[in-house]
Amino acid sequence: MPTFFVDRGNISGDTAVLSGTEAGHMLRSLRLRTGDSFYAFDEVGNRYRMRILEATSRSLRAEVLESFPPEPPPEVAVTLLVGLPKADKMDFILEKATELGCSRVIPFRSSRTIPRLDARDAGKRLLRWERIALAAAKQCGSGRAPDISPLLSFPDALRAASAAEGKVLFYEGEGRFGLKKVLGRMAHASSVALLIGPEGGFSEDEVKEAEGAGFLRAGLGARILRVETAAVAALGMTMYHFEKE
Repeated sequence: MPTFFVDRGNISGDTAVLSGTEAGHMLRSLRLRTGDSFYAFDEVGNRYRMRILEATSRSLRAEVLESFPPEPPPEVAVTLLVGLPKADKMDFILEKATELGCSRVIPFRSSRTIPRLDARDAGKRLLRWERIALAAAKQCGSGRAPDISPLLSFPDALRAASAAEGKVLFYEGEGRFGLKKVLGRMAHASSVALLIGPEGGFSEDEVKEAEGAGFLRAGLGARILRVETAAVAALGMTMYHFEKE
């Protein structure tokens, strides 16, 4: 059954109104009609099962059949810091980060970041990223999308993750400590930050700066991974490591 987003302010009692892009997708693309049921979630993660009561070309009114509390958050809140990659690779990273249950994503620019965005382009990119995360949350039925930070400088990104109890820096030059060993030192952490560099990797000065901010080096094996592969692999392994049986 398809899942959609509903603004909490548009729910009154046992009825809800959906309009704009959501209603258009439901009515024109999926061709839902009066009497059809669907799932929805609001901005705080509450979930609903609804049935369409009436529809126009631009909006619809639905009956709330059931409501469910937000799904429990992950055992450990994971923040993913990613050096802005080329092309649309960030779109892929955000989609998979949402599916895997990431709590926050912080894109940053560093000395070897290739894309250079001005303030206007960065603002447009943020809006796109938020739409992608919301779409991914709807697709996987979680009702929870990660918070996405505006594009930050490298020092600002480190400061934004300062509250994390565990901090991991992925560095291609690290052959001593694998991720499993480093995470094992964070057994009681309730929040973890994962730091992934852009295509060009980190400079030695940036590695030292991150270590000064409390990040521990870790590797992901002998192969050099693409930024999007490294981000998804690190996040998936970290979520699995902290998952309670």
